[in-house]
Amino acid sequence: MLVGGFALLLVTLAVVLAQSAPRSSGSNLVPELGEAAKLRGPDRRCQEGETVPADTGAVRLLIGTYGRPAPALRLVVQRPGGRIVTRGGAPAGGPEGRVDIPVREVEQAEPGVRVCLLVGSGGRFVLYGAAGRVHYEWLRPGSESWLELLPTIAHRFALGRWNPLGPLLLPALALLLAAAWFSAARLVLREVGR
Repeated sequence: MLVGGFALLLVTLAVVLAQSAPRSSGSNLVPELGEAAKLRGPDRRCQEGETVPADTGAVRLLIGTYGRPAPALRLVVQRPGGRIVTRGGAPAGGPEGRVDIPVREVEQAEPGVRVCLLVGSGGRFVLYGAAGRVHYEWLRPGSESWLELLPTIAHRFALGRWNPLGPLLLPALALLLAAAWFSAARLVLREVGR
């Protein structure tokens, strides 16, 4: 029974780690507490002082359209001098809710940029965030499983303040956890056998 439970745990872990989906590269840390901006297309909403994280290929927004299909959306990210960092768009006709707008890939972090969302023609349109700032979640290009992200996760995990093992810290902790599970299983089996 105990062995079956551990086998089920390992299978579940493997299934979760193998699932592929768009993964976050970061956000602007603005909570989605309510309406941050109301627009009536065609219109634009720009926000200064944003940072686009490295390895970004899309942005995710929470939008409201009062039940109508979403208008066409274009996103333009510019440096202070006006030079375009990236841009992209999403066609009209999608449902309200979370919308992913693909953009040209940004390989290195771009701090202090201006992010402008251009809304196509249509009725009233709401962007969500807090204190007048829109929430932006930046996504990595394409879809990835957690297994594909393990090198990136291990690298970021190794950036902690005190870390004598460098990038080997995450694998070392995984081995320590596996050893603890094995020891606990052995102890339970020994106690059950008495």
